[in-house]
Amino acid sequence: MTQASSSTVDQRRPTGVTVIGVFAYVGGIVDIVGGSMLLVLVTGAALVANPVPGGFVTAISIIVAGIVVVAVAGALLRGSGLARWIVTVVRGISIVGQVVALTSGGVALIAGLVSLTISVIVLSWLWTPRASAYFALERIPR
Repeated sequence: MTQASSSTVDQRRPTGVTVIGVFAYVGGIVDIVGGSMLLVLVTGAALVANPVPGGFVTAISIIVAGIVVVAVAGALLRGSGLARWIVTVVRGISIVGQVVALTSGGVALIAGLVSLTISVIVLSWLWTPRASAYFALERIPR
């Protein structure tokens, strides 16, 4: 074994990062499809003079959020440090919000604990030494 091959950094994406990215993709696609369905429902309801209040803005917001999630998921899977920080900040805010909601009784206990647990798992997987090494790799831009 040569010196160069023994010091080579493992460039494979860690499983935890892959799982997070795939779930984010799926969630983003679900948001896009769900928002599109709501948009069809809202515009159809408006045509029969029974509009859903705020439905159009809500539908567009869900679609845009889905597109952003898909973009961040793709960047995360490509090893973008910025995407990792975006996910970290969003999940950090989620943790704070869930802790506040759980301590104030403003959320169902099981749902709050599940959300809190998912956020902690996501953050722990994104910041393992192997994930940090993966995100630190220099890549050739596409």
